[in-house]
Amino acid sequence: MKYMLKNKDYHIFIVLLLSSIVYFIGNTWLSITDPVETNYALTAKEMVLNHNYLSPQIFGHYWYDKPIFYYWELIVGFKLFGISNFGARFFSSLLALCNVFLVYRFVKAQSSHIIAILSAIIVSISAEYWIIAKAVITDMTLGLFFNATLMSFYMGYTRHKEHNKNYKFYYLSAYTASAIAVLTKGPIGFLLPGLIILIYLIIRKDLRELLSLQLIPGLFILLTLGGSWYYYMYATHGSDFVNVFLGVHNWLRATVSEHPRYNVWYYYIPITIITLFPWSIILPKLIYTNRKNWFHNVPFHTFLAVSASVVILFFSCMATKYSTYTFPALTPLAILMATMCYKRISFICKTALVMSITYIVLTFTIAIPQMDIASSPNISHYISQSINHDALIVQGSGRYRVSPTYYSDHKVYKLIGADEVAPDPNTISWNAKEVMPFISVNNLPKDKDIYLLIYGDDSFPSTLNQNHWRKIYSTVEGSIYQLARSPKN
Repeated sequence: MKYMLKNKDYHIFIVLLLSSIVYFIGNTWLSITDPVETNYALTAKEMVLNHNYLSPQIFGHYWYDKPIFYYWELIVGFKLFGISNFGARFFSSLLALCNVFLVYRFVKAQSSHIIAILSAIIVSISAEYWIIAKAVITDMTLGLFFNATLMSFYMGYTRHKEHNKNYKFYYLSAYTASAIAVLTKGPIGFLLPGLIILIYLIIRKDLRELLSLQLIPGLFILLTLGGSWYYYMYATHGSDFVNVFLGVHNWLRATVSEHPRYNVWYYYIPITIITLFPWSIILPKLIYTNRKNWFHNVPFHTFLAVSASVVILFFSCMATKYSTYTFPALTPLAILMATMCYKRISFICKTALVMSITYIVLTFTIAIPQMDIASSPNISHYISQSINHDALIVQGSGRYRVSPTYYSDHKVYKLIGADEVAPDPNTISWNAKEVMPFISVNNLPKDKDIYLLIYGDDSFPSTLNQNHWRKIYSTVEGSIYQLARSPKN
């Protein structure tokens, strides 16, 4: 097997072909799920329908949750394939392939063809990578340009040290990739790669290299390419944009936990094990087998270890924790694993083939039905086919779902009690995420048909009299009730 893989560039295209099948298959039937995916998809949909391609908006209001680049991806996907499940998931799957190829080219330049192929295989079949490759979230885009930033730096750094030439191009490429990462996720796209590079140079006792990092042209790229959209948003929306985007979605996430029960120091330990599945099963043995090599000063391995460690430790220190935050650590961890198991090529390839088949089966047997439950495609279809657009639809209990609005084109209101006040989305608090339309029970119109959505096991709202409502539709996703008005009304 080792002989067969030696210096055969076409092997990466086999990996990419098999990966493309795994990433794209079933995407047409994978519903856009609540609460995260539908926020992105509905925002891009409204931007398309309103011919607004610079200011993200949702429910008719400007939405400062994320920068613009990922919304542009969704918009292009919708333009190419229509406003559809496949269109929404297209670029996550495509960029996943681009990242696999990037990993291969980078590792081959630093090591060998065999380790490069193994790195590509381990990355492409890791559990978290498969999930994010099919998800309507920003993480695959961020991961690609995060990796491109660090890989470009390292390519430039090694060439500068070895040959003292051709390094400027790589450094400027790093700034360009970082600028796009900033347009995808925010300041973290520049600050975290910068922290990794700084720590690596400190470990290498080579801080003088900072003088060679093309800081002036690099900052120019960051401020123009990466900063242009931010300048536009501040000029257009002023302090509302600054308060919500920087105040809530950056500073508040770092200092105040959105989900306090997850704010524990060990949160990312099990997440990392799941991230690397199935390879994490053999990781303890690989570490033990290679224990004598851990203290060898190999610059490439040091760079990978620093990259993964800094990402995991950085987000462990943040108050708000999400399972996907440490996704950028997957690539360096996978490459390190490839350097430890290059003698087990046959096992890695067979495992990858089995996992590829498993992922395809899981897509149709588990993912599609479960994502239907986490979304509302059937309820939305009923709304679009059977409820007049002039009718009022409300949701009265449980977590608000965006999917009916996305799929049915019918705005769904969040019902609040008579004494409740709708949260202000422009304050520096988690209320900034509450941008859905609200309506009080006291303000329900008497001249419109009114429908109530109850999802799954959610209870009937205590603010309403259930005797006044009749169930007109029910599915595993939930039920729809209609207000039964008296003849006088």
